[in-house]
Amino acid sequence: MFINPEPIDKLKHADLKYSPVAQFRFAASQPSAPIPAGELIEAARYYAIVFPEGAESDRLLPQALFSMRAGANAFVGQDGSWATPYVPAHIRRYPFVLGELKEPGKFAIMLDVEAPHFKGKEGQSLFVKKQDSDELEPSDVITQAREFLGQFQQELEATTQLLKPLTEQDVLVSRTLEIKLDGKESSMSGFCVVDPEKLAKLDDAVLGEWTRSGLLSIVFAHLHSLGNVRELVRLQPPEISEEKQS
Repeated sequence: MFINPEPIDKLKHADLKYSPVAQFRFAASQPSAPIPAGELIEAARYYAIVFPEGAESDRLLPQALFSMRAGANAFVGQDGSWATPYVPAHIRRYPFVLGELKEPGKFAIMLDVEAPHFKGKEGQSLFVKKQDSDELEPSDVITQAREFLGQFQQELEATTQLLKPLTEQDVLVSRTLEIKLDGKESSMSGFCVVDPEKLAKLDDAVLGEWTRSGLLSIVFAHLHSLGNVRELVRLQPPEISEEKQS
């Protein structure tokens, strides 16, 4: 999705004009997106929410599936429209993103200079002159982007902490989705889900703690969301290999 991100520079980007766009073609090759806990319940109404396979406990983040294959996004229509009422924050933050600096925990705001938001001659400047001065300062565009990105990053970090018990209690299992279409079969793998049987075996004390922290609500939303694979198949029929067809 980000083609050419670079740190915002008031000299290099002083002439860029930002205009919001009403289409999402820039995300047409984005097959998934990280979903922080704060938006997961809403996102689970429209997307299958899974967990990346092999993620470390302090890096575990839910992912909304947009595609059954790499380099595609079933929710972006040919006209650039988004197929559901809810667009995840990861998509809405574009064309801005936080880039991690060498110092741990430090980030810089970056922008994708190839984004359609910067292709027009009209729009809002990224930098404006200070009052009674020729010196440039960030405009409202950058200020708002900084606030959005900062909040999004905080929510992602809080989510990894919230989800640690999933790996600590070993309730995540690898899954392969077997998809049937017109009598033919395909499969999708590389992700984990919560195992309901393992969940049911947890101590009441553990489940009580998960209820109070909000983790149990996240787990149930995730499990319920897996039914959205049917909608994904409807939007993007799987590519059935010759081996599967035979």
